[in-house]
Amino acid sequence: MKISNKKALPQKENAITSTDLTVSHIANTSYATATILSFNPDKFLAASFMNDSQSLGWIIDENEDLVWANTSFKKYFNLSDDAINNKVPAILPLKVIDGLYEKHVQVLNTLNPIDTIQQVKLADGSNITFQVNLFPVKGIDGKFMIGGQAFHISKKINLSKNSDINKQLLLLRLAGTDAIWEWNMQSGHIFRNDTLMKMIGYPVNETDGLDWWFRRIHPEDRERVNNRVNEAIDKQLLFWEDEYRFQCADGEYKFIHDHGYVVYENGRPVKMIGSLHDVAEIDSLQSQLNNDTLRRQKELSETVIRVQEIERARIGYELHDNINQIISTAKLFVDMFNPLNDQQKQAKGKSIHYLVMAIEEIRKLSKELVTTQFKEKELTASLQKMITDLQASSGIQITFTHDSVADSLSDGKKVVIFRIIQEQLKNIITHSAADKACIFLRGNADTVELVIKDNGKGFNALETRRGIGLSNIYERTKFYNGNAELETKIGEGCKLIIRIPIL
Repeated sequence: MKISNKKALPQKENAITSTDLTVSHIANTSYATATILSFNPDKFLAASFMNDSQSLGWIIDENEDLVWANTSFKKYFNLSDDAINNKVPAILPLKVIDGLYEKHVQVLNTLNPIDTIQQVKLADGSNITFQVNLFPVKGIDGKFMIGGQAFHISKKINLSKNSDINKQLLLLRLAGTDAIWEWNMQSGHIFRNDTLMKMIGYPVNETDGLDWWFRRIHPEDRERVNNRVNEAIDKQLLFWEDEYRFQCADGEYKFIHDHGYVVYENGRPVKMIGSLHDVAEIDSLQSQLNNDTLRRQKELSETVIRVQEIERARIGYELHDNINQIISTAKLFVDMFNPLNDQQKQAKGKSIHYLVMAIEEIRKLSKELVTTQFKEKELTASLQKMITDLQASSGIQITFTHDSVADSLSDGKKVVIFRIIQEQLKNIITHSAADKACIFLRGNADTVELVIKDNGKGFNALETRRGIGLSNIYERTKFYNGNAELETKIGEGCKLIIRIPIL
């Protein structure tokens, strides 16, 4: 979509009742609620409030000219003051304009505000997400323009594509703006809205002015917060923020994040408007999001492991029931040959020998590929059976020590541990020249630990290339956010240590 080819924004001529934007109005209105504003620079009492807001603010007229933009808007899009009165398509990225153009038109046509969430994909592939409020603004000449505010909510948390997490993230964003306060610095009166009073637990008739509030700030934080507020006033700053402990009605302290905007008239501070939120509540929502993400990762891991095992089993059965039968049939045909001399007898004997070897290898491979679907207490039993079979076929003495933690793992982790032990024992039998091996499988509240040792010839881990077997072990461990360590020296055997989180 090319913005430069679009027609100018349509102009709605019907008159409506508009209101001046006052500080009191802002203090009693959530950012999420758009309001029809009367744009009059002489009466715009909260100009400094809006200009220093961390949200992006702008006004566009029906000709697509940028009439006004606050400091955050210009800083975010790297614009100078010269950008004012320029065409928006010429100064803003097309992806931003394309995402909001139709909604700007809708606001101007209906004179109704819009609250939306917009996600823009940047050139580097990353996404930025904004909560956007658009609303009509009546100019001095009586014509309507479009005002907007955008909150960059993707800075606070990385949005998941899952709709439930999107809703939780929106809740997280609004938590910082619902608890509103306003301090009239001339009369000393402080207004606190219902959400704020509910947060601290005090009835309205028990609260008072600034001194009442400061007395309930934790003594270790009180002086710092007082200095921060005074510094903002003395230096004529437009914004301040701090995090401190506040004693609620139940006597307990809450960690709250407080920030305020100072409104000046003729260089004098007259009002301070702010909002605060419960840091613990935000942390709780963050933790909930993290837990949801972790749960989905676990579900995905279990599904991948299950699908892998199904495919391995399919290949195993195919080898056993199909390929092995074909080779067995070939062995029968070779066995029917009647050699005419010693050379042919020798060739027949070798052919049958290699066919039998192939049948045994395929049978062994198919058995390795097909694993029992583990149920309660079946992991250790399956491992013990595998160890017994390997001892009988290899002659290596293998000891197995374990506790009950292993059998309480998820099916996916049981399969991973079974495959790691199977792979490492195969490595020991094939490469180590060991006659003894020990396996320890134990766990605690957080981690299951697997240790496999042998008394073989060992090797130099720095000079030896990691083979497929060890690579498989490392990859399987990493799949469940575990870690693998290999301790070995020439002549001192090998020790493999695997640690995997239980949860």
